[in-house]
Amino acid sequence: MLNCGRFAGFAAGQKHPPRRGAAQVCPKWTWRTTYSRRPVPPCNISELLARIHSTFHLAVDRESLVSSLTKKVARGDRFLRTGKNTFGLRPEVR
Repeated sequence: MLNCGRFAGFAAGQKHPPRRGAAQVCPKWTWRTTYSRRPVPPCNISELLARIHSTFHLAVDRESLVSSLTKKVARGDRFLRTGKNTFGLRPEVR
């Protein structure tokens, strides 16, 4: 068998790569799990972006975050809108 393509680097006689276990990814990240020890007051989207950047060192697109939070507000899922570009947690989530 040629040692090229998707089989490159496998031991002789192996047909497929070794099977790996399931990824350990949390499918539902919530504010409650991250900020469970302190209350989270409603925040302006600019504050949220700053917190995300300082905590996770990620640059999040403002429009994408607003869109995502607005969809969650419409579904009644965890968030509520307290003002223009201001989001907070629903009382039952706190």
